Amino acid sequence: MSHALTKNLDKALISIVAAWLTSRAIVLITMWLTHTFATDHYREFTSQGFRLWDAGWYQQIITVGYEQVGQESFRFFPGFVLIGRLVTQFLGGNEVWASLLVANVFSLVTFLLLYRLIVSEGGSARRAKRTVWVFSVFPASFVLIWGYAESMFLTFTLLFFLSLRKQNWKVAAIFACMAGFTRPTGALLFFAAISASGFSLWRGNLKERAEQLLACLGGPLGVAIFLLWSNSRTSENWLPFTVQREFRGGFIDPFRRVWSGFSEILNLEADAFHVLVALFFLVLLVVIWKRLPRQYFWYSFVTFVVSVSAENLNSLERYLMTAFPFVMALVILSEGKRSEKLIYPISALGLTGLTVISFLGIYVP
Repeated sequence: MSHALTKNLDKALISIVAAWLTSRAIVLITMWLTHTFATDHYREFTSQGFRLWDAGWYQQIITVGYEQVGQESFRFFPGFVLIGRLVTQFLGGNEVWASLLVANVFSLVTFLLLYRLIVSEGGSARRAKRTVWVFSVFPASFVLIWGYAESMFLTFTLLFFLSLRKQNWKVAAIFACMAGFTRPTGALLFFAAISASGFSLWRGNLKERAEQLLACLGGPLGVAIFLLWSNSRTSENWLPFTVQREFRGGFIDPFRRVWSGFSEILNLEADAFHVLVALFFLVLLVVIWKRLPRQYFWYSFVTFVVSVSAENLNSLERYLMTAFPFVMALVILSEGKRSEKLIYPISALGLTGLTVISFLGIYVP
């Protein structure tokens, strides 16, 4: 039996690494072809390579720090920056290679943890492998290859959910704090913790209740640490949030925002694509409610609400992808149907398309 188990694990590992390599091949080939055939106007963007968009911001902060880059840099949380700065020392000070190495190593770890989590939740090995493959070619997953913080955030989030399943509240608190220190949406793990099986602040001894409370507050604590540090370094309080508001606009009632999106679709306005994506993710949210444990639903729900509660819906696809239960729901939804085989090429086409328009500077990832 142990030999059979080892053989199955080896097959799973091979499949996971193959998915990881495939997504990188798709993105790198797409970037090369896009640059090759781009006009002079668009080569202004493609010539920047892996310095585009948020990756460039992270690389600048890794090199010279927040205050030297300017106030806008404070919207990028420091988890990825600190690890990137450490790795840079071993790569001759090359911040681009450091950010790529960190992002891609954490991407591989993300896929391994996603497989483990699905199996631990009672899913079959086949479903777990399919989910990893779909995630690897998910349209917004090119940011897991560029120097973005999403792969690190996903790693900490998956470790948090694995800890919740084992009801290891202390470890869950640590990973939640690390997630909050990497991206502000780490604070939303609070809702996963309070809805997890076995959670209760009214049962158990004082030590157990204290550990559960820490698991709830770990994510918000990670966010608060950076906020307090930024307050001490700048003249403006809560700068990470106020700067971000300049890019995404102020808070809007999410239901009103989605409703207003219908007119944007009819008039083919700029945010029409994002509104269609939001409506599709609403369908996936129903699947999560029906098929996955409650902590997955509430984490996905609050992530969805926060993501669509803005005037500007740029990067919506990336924000929603970090709530990994959406990808799990997509795989469940397609099981046993004709779409089961079509999901791979369709996702890969979406990955290719978003990579192209992001690399050309048309789409904001």
